[in-house]
Amino acid sequence: MKRGGVSGVAGGHWSLRRASARSSLPTPHPRRGAAWGGGLRRAGAAAARAGCCAAAGSDGWWRRGRAGDRGRGLGEGQLPGALNHRLARLHHERRAAGAGSWQQHPSHSTCLTEACIRVAGKILESLDRGVSPCEDFYQFSCGGWIRRNPLPDGRSRWNTFNSLWDQNQAILKHLLENTTFNSSSEAERKTQRFYLSCLQVERIEELGAQPLRDLIDKIGGWNITGPWDQDNFMEVLKAVAGTYRATPFFTVYISADSKSSNSNVIQVDQSGLFLPSRDYYLNRTANEKVLTAYLDYMEELGMLLGGRPTSTREQMQQVLELEVQLANITVPQDQRRDEEKIYHKMSISELQALAPSMDWLEFLSFLLSPLELSDSEPVVVYGMDYLQQVSELINRTEPSILNNYLIWNLVQKTTSSLDRRFESAQEKLLETLYGTKKSCVPRWQTCISNTDDALGFALGSLFVKATFDRQSKEIAEGMISEIRTAFEEALGQLVWMDEKTRQAAKEKADAIYDMIGFPDFILEPKELDDVYDGYEVSEDSFFQNMLNLYNFSAKVMADQLRKPPSRDQWSMTPQTVNAYYLPTKNEIVFPAGILQAPFYARNHPKALNFGGIGVVMGHELTHAFDDQGREYDKEGNLRPWWQNESLAAFRNHTACMEEQYNQYQVNGERLNGRQTLGENIADNGGLKAAYNAYKAWLRKHGEEQQLPAVGLTNHQLFFVGFAQVWCSVRTPESSHEGLVTDPHSPARFRVLGTLSNSRDFLRHFGCPVGSPMNPGQLCEVW
Repeated sequence: MKRGGVSGVAGGHWSLRRASARSSLPTPHPRRGAAWGGGLRRAGAAAARAGCCAAAGSDGWWRRGRAGDRGRGLGEGQLPGALNHRLARLHHERRAAGAGSWQQHPSHSTCLTEACIRVAGKILESLDRGVSPCEDFYQFSCGGWIRRNPLPDGRSRWNTFNSLWDQNQAILKHLLENTTFNSSSEAERKTQRFYLSCLQVERIEELGAQPLRDLIDKIGGWNITGPWDQDNFMEVLKAVAGTYRATPFFTVYISADSKSSNSNVIQVDQSGLFLPSRDYYLNRTANEKVLTAYLDYMEELGMLLGGRPTSTREQMQQVLELEVQLANITVPQDQRRDEEKIYHKMSISELQALAPSMDWLEFLSFLLSPLELSDSEPVVVYGMDYLQQVSELINRTEPSILNNYLIWNLVQKTTSSLDRRFESAQEKLLETLYGTKKSCVPRWQTCISNTDDALGFALGSLFVKATFDRQSKEIAEGMISEIRTAFEEALGQLVWMDEKTRQAAKEKADAIYDMIGFPDFILEPKELDDVYDGYEVSEDSFFQNMLNLYNFSAKVMADQLRKPPSRDQWSMTPQTVNAYYLPTKNEIVFPAGILQAPFYARNHPKALNFGGIGVVMGHELTHAFDDQGREYDKEGNLRPWWQNESLAAFRNHTACMEEQYNQYQVNGERLNGRQTLGENIADNGGLKAAYNAYKAWLRKHGEEQQLPAVGLTNHQLFFVGFAQVWCSVRTPESSHEGLVTDPHSPARFRVLGTLSNSRDFLRHFGCPVGSPMNPGQLCEVW
């Protein structure tokens, strides 16, 4: 359970994430972990296809203002005219006075370094001074940013995470297209070959739908496009879900056993819906447009692959109805938050009795070949009722519909590797689902995202060597230590927790292992090559490279089962703009991609660094103690370790927070305080720990100089810096999708909800009781 990604924001469109491969290194299943935001690696690409841009080659890198140049981050935007002159004058005066860095001159009350002047400009242009901070702190902090950042074409959302991922993509493009590319690592050379194969637009267009048609024929045909083998349900299931790693009906993966975290185990969970949430299928009135657009998409893809118009729509309607039945038995995410209740360990023979419509030993043996499995092999099932009901559904569904559904899952998985017609069909669906308008996103961005998914750690090796400042790692280590200390001090002051539970909680906090920047193996060419050994990549067949990837990732997954979980096995690539907590390892991970402005910069005031990356660190650390993370002990095992009275008190405090967030609305639609509870606990606890750590830093080092022109104390700057990380714009359709699928609250309420619970914020901005930011009741857990 990878818990607590920070962002919740950025991932490229959901269906595009589904359509591409995940990293070839098996990672903990997406349900079972928490990222700061989730999906941020995909933030940049709406997967625009070939030929839409006149110049999708190297010059795109320069047209983008060289966004990836080392050392140039988000602080380098064009400043507004009058402000530019004022800050330039201050900068000139600072130089004339010989002032140095903001830390080295405590006698000067204002910091006039170039970095301070630039970041002051960024902060000022994002503010909306026409709004009182006690009325609406999000609008106060982000109103200017929102005015200056209309939603870019082709995007359903835009925010700090997207912007940073775009910047990271530009760096990666530059590295992969370098004509002098010369690596001693075969894995890095594979990465370049994969990327270049994705750019072979003419070749992809020339092949058209043929690669997928051939694959369907190889598996036994598809009733929608021609003859099919009518007695091969198990064979098709093995090919689609085993060889090509699609997830019809259910998903199978290898990950650490939650109750025995030093060993890996086969795990089975619910899956099989194409649309982002069961809600889209079941709330038909509200989602009629989406369901119609989805059926149109299904029909268009079926016809592109050789289906006839009338029969294709009729059969796709049957597939859609099967997905509606799957949605009916799919358990909503907010009812799956108690890990103790949904964890069920059993043998394969017991799984066979639970869900007898398929041969589980045959399927799992094929999936995990060449491992030897027997009926007594343990399996952890996270959806017992679901699997029982899905087995009954399979038994009562016509074989032709089952086959059409299985092949449809394969089609969804592979069409992103086909020609422009398939992409155009997808764009129409995305426009309805997310409100995106068609746009010309360069092909190279799509290809960087695909390469990140396929060979993300080899790509990470290139990224880290080109960009990562090793000193950042040491500074980040120090900040984590300070934030952990602040969290533990607050733990010691909790009045609702008994001493035995408090001591165990402190031991767990002490035991949290932190990983920063990148896993060490990526800089060791032989180790990196070993990771991707067996994955065949050619420069002239993108579709085949993707098929090889699915096959390779299945083999890598099988290889994990008899090995213990490894700390070197990260769930995010180094270039990812995100972070996460993994309860089975009791570890927090901060990839290099997020260790840059506005989250962190060495020459920024500490108030901004603690309000940025510091809150991210506090957020991930607090996930160890949210409503799900708290169920795991310091060793990463799911077991009861709380005294009953403390557990009851914890639930009272979290009930307050759940109810608080239930009251918030976006476009007339309420947030789900239960679904977002873990992330809201982490947001609130993370802010408090980071602010307390900042105060401790000030006690040790003395007050910082203030930024010029912003008119904020450094304590106020901490909260503004925190809020401005969450400045974002989003289409109404995307906002709706977030409300029904995202475990994170919308950006606006990650700011308003958290700060209205912060006594420190209310004190520093002087917000009176009864003002919108200080409603009078504070919900505090940690």
